[in-house]
Amino acid sequence: MNNINRRRYVLSFRLFTYFCIFLFLIIFSFLLYFNKNNFFDTSKNLIQSFSENFQYQFTKLDITGLEKIKLKFVEDKLQNYIGSSIFLLPLDQINDLIKENNWVKEIYLNTNYKDTLFIRIEEYKPIGIYYFNEKYFVFDENGKIIDQIYITDFTQLSLLIFKGNSSNLKANPLINILKNNDFEKKYQIDSLEYINKRRWDINLYNDVKLMLSEEDPNKSIQNFIIIQNKLSETDINNIKTYDLRNLKKTILINLND
Repeated sequence: MNNINRRRYVLSFRLFTYFCIFLFLIIFSFLLYFNKNNFFDTSKNLIQSFSENFQYQFTKLDITGLEKIKLKFVEDKLQNYIGSSIFLLPLDQINDLIKENNWVKEIYLNTNYKDTLFIRIEEYKPIGIYYFNEKYFVFDENGKIIDQIYITDFTQLSLLIFKGNSSNLKANPLINILKNNDFEKKYQIDSLEYINKRRWDINLYNDVKLMLSEEDPNKSIQNFIIIQNKLSETDINNIKTYDLRNLKKTILINLND
């Protein structure tokens, strides 16, 4: 009986000891966390005070790379940091704020450890306009949608309009084909349409359609140029559609057909 009571006593003592250790760890962690925050706050205040006394404050901005992004957008994002210690500028947070602009591809930040924040921005480069759900979007060489634009912006961008599902993702190879054949210098393109996610139609401004081959759109365009050079101006004006899908035989559809 005495042995049982002794075991119970030992067990109770151990539980009480574990409880005390656990409680101590909780209290110690809380105090450490509180003092840590207080330590950092005190340190920041000292650094800020030093910076104000010796003019190590963020007061100047040196920014490069802006084309589509307005300078005012960046200045507004940095307004709350003016006068802050140059040593305490939260560069990661500033990076995230500026990246809220859809045109920002990459951003590089550094300071002169005195008074200036240097910002170099790399913007996305649009290569085309994607027409989708009755809206227009610019996209880059990888087909990434950059931002929505409006018809009033078209003349400033001088980009081709692409229609059809996923046409933005497949546009870059076709753009290169057009450039290699100097196509845009010779013909005015109204839009380019991706048909059934397989092949392209080129719509010219004079309501003429070019139906390109799925296998070799480059050859189709070359065939079209050869045919155009052989036709008279009267014949050209009467042709509505060039069916270039068969690389060995082009079908011409006249206005009256």
